Amino acid sequence: MSEFRLLAQEPPAADTREAAQRLELMKSQAAAYEVKLGEPQSPLKLHPEPLLRFSNPVGGVPDGIAVMWKQGARPAIFAQVFQSKEGLWIHECQSLASAPLSMEQGGKVLWSPQEAAPAFQELQGGPAAGSTPARRLVQMKSLAAEFSASDDFKISSQDKETTRHELRLLPTPVYRYADSAAGITDGAVFAYVHGTDPEAFLVLELRSDKSGGDSWHYALAPMTCWAVHVRRGQTEVFSSEERFAKSKPQDLYHVWVHKP
Repeated sequence: MSEFRLLAQEPPAADTREAAQRLELMKSQAAAYEVKLGEPQSPLKLHPEPLLRFSNPVGGVPDGIAVMWKQGARPAIFAQVFQSKEGLWIHECQSLASAPLSMEQGGKVLWSPQEAAPAFQELQGGPAAGSTPARRLVQMKSLAAEFSASDDFKISSQDKETTRHELRLLPTPVYRYADSAAGITDGAVFAYVHGTDPEAFLVLELRSDKSGGDSWHYALAPMTCWAVHVRRGQTEVFSSEERFAKSKPQDLYHVWVHKP
């Protein structure tokens, strides 16, 4: 009996080079924004590397990155920079910030939410905090698995009806942090995805109060113009309406066509 071995083919060098160049272009598009929070305004820092790189076979997105601006160590803005199947560059932003903010480029304000994002909610029934980062990571992964998410998606804007898609939880958080100044012992960001495209982020935080007690809190950030539903067990704990072609620069969520 002959034995055969299937060897994986390396992508052509030109494709690898183009992918690397496109990644740098997407990162530079995000870095070109100046973001300021509150009054008096203070700058928000762009996390130095994308949280993840993605594609979306359902929506026809060939390449994109998810990025984040931070308030201290905490997530304040999630954003996606991606190319549509028509070749357009799309920038999509969702605020989790504790105050109004502005995002501008070349002196032009492109996004300026006029209110703070909803506060984190306490997570009822969470476990007693683990004593080490490794134990808390196991706990946060288990808590994230208690949530499930779906979105009501149109493959084409001409479709009359949406199709509900159950989203897949990536088992490893895309960001892990602590912020003692904000009373955060541990925190993690989990992604619920189409393919590898994050349609919603779950942010978990373990907070310490002045008396030394710990409690778990969470927030959800939809990263799509389509309706999103999130459940914990069988109970819906979050939803956002369809926002296709409806977002405005003063909204907590906004999407626009970027012209490099």
